[in-house]
Amino acid sequence: MRQGIALTWRERLSIFTERYNSPICVRAPGRMNLIGEHTDYNGGLVVPAAVDQYMYLSAAINGSNTIRVNAIDLQETVSISLSDLKKTGHLWADFLVGILIALQQRGFHIAGFDCALTSDVPIGAGMSSSSALECAFLVGMRELFDLPLSRWQLIEISQYSNHNFLGIMGGILDQFASLYGEADKIMMLDCTTRQHTEVVVPASEYCWLLVNTNVQHNHLNSGYNTRVAECQAALSEVQKVYPTADSLSDIVEIGQLDSVVFTSDLLRNRATYVVEENTRVRHFTEALSSGAFEQCGSLLYESHSGLSHKYDVSCQELDFLVEILRDSHFVLGSRMMGGGFGGCTINLIEQGSVEQIRKLVVPAYEAQFGRSPSFYDVRIGAGAGPVVVSN
Repeated sequence: MRQGIALTWRERLSIFTERYNSPICVRAPGRMNLIGEHTDYNGGLVVPAAVDQYMYLSAAINGSNTIRVNAIDLQETVSISLSDLKKTGHLWADFLVGILIALQQRGFHIAGFDCALTSDVPIGAGMSSSSALECAFLVGMRELFDLPLSRWQLIEISQYSNHNFLGIMGGILDQFASLYGEADKIMMLDCTTRQHTEVVVPASEYCWLLVNTNVQHNHLNSGYNTRVAECQAALSEVQKVYPTADSLSDIVEIGQLDSVVFTSDLLRNRATYVVEENTRVRHFTEALSSGAFEQCGSLLYESHSGLSHKYDVSCQELDFLVEILRDSHFVLGSRMMGGGFGGCTINLIEQGSVEQIRKLVVPAYEAQFGRSPSFYDVRIGAGAGPVVVSN
């Protein structure tokens, strides 16, 4: 959800918060993923960070059995009966219904409340606006009803809702980044062990730029669930040779796949991509920590090539944005970011070069596709938590 008017999030929520006595207010960030794409649901390695763009939620108990949610930016209000939780016909609201069902199944009593939502995380850009929504709602429920839930339990509830109510078979990358993010910190997460470490990055003249194709996607109607199923099929082939492998990420060396007889080149490509991407993540974090930024850039390009040609989740707009910047001396590396089929590229660039990149990209992109790209000069932000509405 994006604002359509130039008001701050505080101004957008002020009408709601002034109506109630002591409403809670929380926020949850979107995320960028430096490298390690589509590896989370394959038990692999990812390198995410929270961004300084947030979903904001304010809520107050209303003494009824109904939840009334005002999506300010969409100018939509949905009422949800706690005694009849079902899909609403609004996908954004269904994310909340799924969470409410999961909370009820875990024995938590949720009473009726009113809430308002507003956000500056762009929709469909690969920055996970949906997970920002889920995490803001979960943290809001924890605050409003004093629920004894850890951050990992919130992640599990979100994933349960996605899998069992919405039918989105995603991993834990997005929720982890939103809930565990820290300002100015990049993390590497092992999605099997759930262990994460901070990647300490030396000061440099480089920064991150996201370029949005403005081709929107969502995981329900893209090929996301298909990729999950294909990886499960590939894993079944791998397990015939390596029966102890619980995920494709248990295959560490690419040569291990030589002894696997896959039923199709497609399944071999899916497995090969996952193994190679995990290797890239390891090399990337080592290079980033040591300040070898040119190597980081090369690994980003390699990651995009794998996503485009072996995992088949890119699109012509994403490929165009990556290729047009490949020979630019102020861009070290670029790749598609997120689920794919649209959304953003993430670019490692020289500080101060954004306008040069705009001048190079915008006219060529407009001439090719008849629309303009958007640019997000993002910063690494703090994770989800309470926030004060009043100035």
